[in-house]
Amino acid sequence: MNIPEGAPLDPIDRTIVERLVDDGRLSIPALAEHVGIGRATAYARFDRLCDDGIIEGFHATVDPAKVGLTVCALAFLRVEQHHWRSTSAALAALPGVEWIGLAAGEHDVIVRLRAANLNEMRDVVLRDLQAVDGVVSTQTSILLDEIRPA
Repeated sequence: MNIPEGAPLDPIDRTIVERLVDDGRLSIPALAEHVGIGRATAYARFDRLCDDGIIEGFHATVDPAKVGLTVCALAFLRVEQHHWRSTSAALAALPGVEWIGLAAGEHDVIVRLRAANLNEMRDVVLRDLQAVDGVVSTQTSILLDEIRPA
C-alpha cells in the first residue's frame, strides 16, 4: 500500500503501516528494526495507530477457491434511497456476502458474493437478494477469474 504524502501520518508512522500491510505477522521488535526506531517507540506508535483506528486489525488472506468457494459474483443493486442503511445491514447478513460498497451512479450498492457452486449462487441472487426490503432491482455478473495484485 502506498500511502499518499498528504496523509495525516508522519514518515515513521507511514513506514510502520506500509510494513505491516506488506507483512501483518511482523513482530514489533522486527518492525522497530525495519523502521530504525527503538522497541518502546515502536510499541507506543503501534498502540497509538490501533487506538486511532488507523490500524483496524489483522486477518489472514485466504484463497476462496481453495476452501470451496469457487464461484464469485458482483451484484449491482438499485435500492430505495431512504432504505440504504437498513438495506445494507440486511445484505450484510446474507450468506456469501463478502463485501458491500455504497456507490454513486447507475447502481446504489455493489455486493461481492461467494458460493460453493452455481446453485448456491443462484439461490442468493434470485431468492435472498430480491427478498431484502428496499432492493428495487439487481444485475449480477459472475466473475470468470480474479487477478490479485501483488
